Amino acid sequence: MDSLLSKYSPKFGFDLNYFVKGGVWLSLGQGFNLLKSFILSIVFANILSVGVFGEYSFIMSILGIAGIFALPGMKNAVIQATAKGYDGTYFKAIKQIFNWSWLGSLFLLIFSTYEYCIGSFDMALIFLIVASILPIYSISGFYSALLNGKKKFNIFVKLSSLFNIISTIFIVLAVFLTQKAFWVVIVTLSIQILVQGFYSLIYMKKFIKNKKVDIEGIKFGKLTSLSMGFSNIAFRLDNIVVALLLGYEELAIFIIVTAIPNQLKALMNTFTPMMLPKLAAHKKFNSKQVNVLFRKLLFYTSFAIILYIFIAPTIFNVFYPKYSAYIFLSILFNISLLTFANTIFNVNLIRLKKHKIINRINIISSTYLIIGSCVFIYFFGIVGAVINRIIYRGVITGLNIYFNKKLEKY
Repeated sequence: MDSLLSKYSPKFGFDLNYFVKGGVWLSLGQGFNLLKSFILSIVFANILSVGVFGEYSFIMSILGIAGIFALPGMKNAVIQATAKGYDGTYFKAIKQIFNWSWLGSLFLLIFSTYEYCIGSFDMALIFLIVASILPIYSISGFYSALLNGKKKFNIFVKLSSLFNIISTIFIVLAVFLTQKAFWVVIVTLSIQILVQGFYSLIYMKKFIKNKKVDIEGIKFGKLTSLSMGFSNIAFRLDNIVVALLLGYEELAIFIIVTAIPNQLKALMNTFTPMMLPKLAAHKKFNSKQVNVLFRKLLFYTSFAIILYIFIAPTIFNVFYPKYSAYIFLSILFNISLLTFANTIFNVNLIRLKKHKIINRINIISSTYLIIGSCVFIYFFGIVGAVINRIIYRGVITGLNIYFNKKLEKY
């Protein structure tokens, strides 16, 4: 089997031995992730009222924005550092994330005060609770960076799959028993802190073999966190704009029509965690190989887009009947999957530690998304939100291609 994979690796443009062996585990893990997302989306869409589902989505979007203070760039830094043997970088990064996350708590406290002042007492209380647990929540899923950096994909999949099973059971119970956004949020966050927090803070100690810290990696993580944080704000802002301008029910519709295409993208992202440690250790990887991989990813992605056009009506009529009037929006949004091929350019910039370019791409594309969200949603409603997301992904792809091309000249 190994010799057969090695024989055909040059034709596919990448190491089939590495990606097939690791990919079996990651595909299994991604399968659990997608199954969880799919089950929860069905439960939310059919059990919760459209308004309550939109309320839940709004709270999680605000939480995502608060997470910008949790140094999102640290994961890529730790993956690269541990791939090169700097295991001590893991806990150094966790300490940095925990400390910076208190600024996110302050943001949530301000939001809680605002909700209290306008008379939304349930919202004020939930944001107050989330503010108090944000730092520990922010580091609870960090174990993935260490295991991906060490290429322990099988262990990562086992741990994440167990978490997905446990969390799905408890969240579904919360939905059936309460049908309140407040309790569904509390259960969602509590399960992550208890289970993934144990993984990240206690269980991962067995994989730390030395105390060496990649100082440059920590700096890189902080530098890229600024622009990645800005991207996180922009990416979630349209959810918030939809909720504030159009209402919670319209937000629920927007979440559902983008759900399946986003899950397809997540499925295709299965191999992304394998790219960075592989390329980080590959000193001779060049721009020609990057371009070849880009074209291949573009070709494979086209099949996923065509497939979804045919199956989308059945999916909505069977699983999301309350939202079946919006099938056309989901198919339209699915076009943005073409930009998935951009992943290889992004991974290449991370491999080369081009933090200035990464920051520039994130800031330019995020600025567009922020402005575009306000303009498109205000004038065109949910249709505008979908079109704006498509354009945004196209902007990111164009910028990545442009800057990678510039690197080829040097």
